Amino acid sequence: MKDAESPAMFFPMGKLANRIKFVRKRAKLSQEKFAEALGTVEGVKVSRGAVGNWELGKGISRANIAAIADKFGVSLDWLESGRGDLPQSVETSADEFHLTTGQKPHNLGGQIKANARVGDAVKGFVRIPIRGTGMGGREGYLILGDQYLGDVLAPPALVDVPDAYAVYVIGDSMLERYQHGEIVYVHPYAPVRKDDDCVVQISMGDGEPPHGFVKRFVSMDDHQLKVRQLNPKKVLTWPRSRVIAVHRVIMGGPA
Repeated sequence: MKDAESPAMFFPMGKLANRIKFVRKRAKLSQEKFAEALGTVEGVKVSRGAVGNWELGKGISRANIAAIADKFGVSLDWLESGRGDLPQSVETSADEFHLTTGQKPHNLGGQIKANARVGDAVKGFVRIPIRGTGMGGREGYLILGDQYLGDVLAPPALVDVPDAYAVYVIGDSMLERYQHGEIVYVHPYAPVRKDDDCVVQISMGDGEPPHGFVKRFVSMDDHQLKVRQLNPKKVLTWPRSRVIAVHRVIMGGPA
């Protein structure tokens, strides 16, 4: 297989299972509530177990894919194949309160208290976690375990993104773009394209936690991942079997 050209080929969003999970998490629903929201499809009630199986990649009918797209307002083409742009918004749970077009606060009875909002809610500041312990080395790698190193304000592009995170840049291997100690902000669901900066997560085996690298994406196929570092300029490769994830860097800046 040739190096993938389409963003849909790059995981995590290259997998239907992860696109379904993305829709559910953006709607802020548990698997059980997601199933309830879908209700009955072609005479079969959707169960929490079915949703769990979909998110594990165990198969889903086209009717259920279409039901998800319709219910949560995403493109059927994107959900089914990964083609097109990542949805900027996903409809949320019906249990949440929203004012619909033309609806006035006095029509809502006891649903709202005095001084409740009129119109859409004004979103507050959102913070995302900083992950990874810097270890350095010539490639400037991070140990990506479950460490919590604090949090930072999310840039607007990540405010509603589930599982978004940030990491510190370690070393000067990307010096033309990022300095040591700067923070990069990571979108774990955005398609990764050639020449995008990214956080690569690599399995080290032997019980070691994954290593993370901030690099520039070159290509990935069934056999290997290629990324570029800028200082010194060189291409790094890893076997595809060791690649856990390739997450797109949205922006970076001083800590």
